[in-house]
Amino acid sequence: MKDVFNDATWKKTFQLIEEKYGKTLQFRSLKLVDNKSKSAYQHGDDFIIPLSLKNFDLGDVVVSRGSFLNEQQKLEVVDLIKFLVEPQIYNQHLKTTEQNLLNKTTLENVEQNKVVNLFPQQFDTKRTLSKVIHLKSHIEQTRVKVALKIHEMSGRNLFVRLSDVINTMTSVEDLISLSDTTILIEDIETISASMMQILEQFLAQSSETDGETGPLLLVGSSLTLEALEQKNWNQALKNDLMGFYFDIDRVPLAQQTSSEILELLFFEIDGSMS
Repeated sequence: MKDVFNDATWKKTFQLIEEKYGKTLQFRSLKLVDNKSKSAYQHGDDFIIPLSLKNFDLGDVVVSRGSFLNEQQKLEVVDLIKFLVEPQIYNQHLKTTEQNLLNKTTLENVEQNKVVNLFPQQFDTKRTLSKVIHLKSHIEQTRVKVALKIHEMSGRNLFVRLSDVINTMTSVEDLISLSDTTILIEDIETISASMMQILEQFLAQSSETDGETGPLLLVGSSLTLEALEQKNWNQALKNDLMGFYFDIDRVPLAQQTSSEILELLFFEIDGSMS
């Protein structure tokens, strides 16, 4: 497994916590305490944040002398760790599992004189990790504010709302033609069935082409993950909406449009675990 402390995500998170709260972080893959509730707790002077995602226990982040933070600061630190570090550690876990399988498959293929591609394509670090990013907030203006910041960071030329171009959207080809464009879907629950079908087709094609063509879609809603899962929508669409899901309301107001946080969540970074 790759050394966590050399990862770009960890370094930037470490810097954020140190600058804002005056505390340093440690990561331990072996848990200090068997904490069944998986909630953050104090251990001596330290504040421990267990990492757990999709039923995988991933270790602990230790905030050195974090027990001296006030309750609000502790909540903010937990949210930052959960948003930034936990998904990256989980991705690293998946990568390690995948690499073990790849090594096994490679060995088997070599034995059978088959050619295996060992050099996956490297992409520009300014690319977003996905062509669809789900921005969840109960306040529409908050979703717009974060969407504009992501658009600015993506370097795309044009930002439009779906409502501004909906009359021209008659097929998935119309949507794909809007390359170098960021499209904000203000509230996915309000779009028509025909537009939903176009969206599903676009995401399916984007997956097949590794996201090389078409616009960046920023999808707004006030849906929790639980409510989203209950929707009678195409499962692949729901998976895309849950894959890059930003619960903006959980982030402190001053950090909702933080370039560092948004970069770590949604953009490819040199040296990252993703």
